[in-house]
Amino acid sequence: MNNSRYYTDSYKAGQAAKVDRLFGPILSHPKVCECCGKDYVWEGRLNTKAYRESKFCSRSCANNRSEWWKDNATRYKTIASHNHTMECVICGFDKIIAVHHIDHNKKNNDPKNLIPLCPNHHEMVHSKWKDEVQPFIDKWQAGD
Repeated sequence: MNNSRYYTDSYKAGQAAKVDRLFGPILSHPKVCECCGKDYVWEGRLNTKAYRESKFCSRSCANNRSEWWKDNATRYKTIASHNHTMECVICGFDKIIAVHHIDHNKKNNDPKNLIPLCPNHHEMVHSKWKDEVQPFIDKWQAGD
């Protein structure tokens, strides 16, 4: 079988022209980065999936999802860390922090329901010494 016609310059030129008709020629296209807002130039064919999905000026911007996580956090510790200073509201300890659900409903991750406590005070909330720490929690709730 002889496939020599596929290696001719006229065949290759015809194939390149077909691709240019379908997807457009390779050009430089200006775009705006969705992360940092800078203008950047994307080089390639306009009518392609790669052009539509090019949204960032660099890999660094593409990997920077901090703004997205602020709006889409689902873990209660992450929600608490975005909305509160991560230190115990009773003693100010900031090395190890537990997050307490004030209404004891673990599915209620509203920032107003989450309170940062040190492990000692968190244990006290769940023990017979609850009455000693509850006034501090009530005061913190009233302040927010």
